[in-house]
Amino acid sequence: MSSYHTEVQNLNYNAATRCFEALVVFHEGHETRKVPISAPLPIATDFEAVSTILVARAKSHRAKGRAKMMARSPAQKMGKLVHLNDMIRQFKASMGLSDMSTAA
Repeated sequence: MSSYHTEVQNLNYNAATRCFEALVVFHEGHETRKVPISAPLPIATDFEAVSTILVARAKSHRAKGRAKMMARSPAQKMGKLVHLNDMIRQFKASMGLSDMSTAA
């Protein structure tokens, strides 16, 4: 049985855009997916309503493939955890790019 729950982190109100902004975190089994999201709501909106709307928007964006900045951490591949640096190396290798390190 896999575990699944959602949480809202770093909830802020951006007065310039009149939006609530947050990071919605989906905990799905061994994976954690983070989706940055915002919603144009009045500042007086209560937390329960704001969090419900942000989670619904994050789920919708994710389902429609519009969660472009979605972060997955840690990634699971064939039963093993794959760290970000390994994923970058695999991506570069698949694109035919060498590991270009520049000395500062």
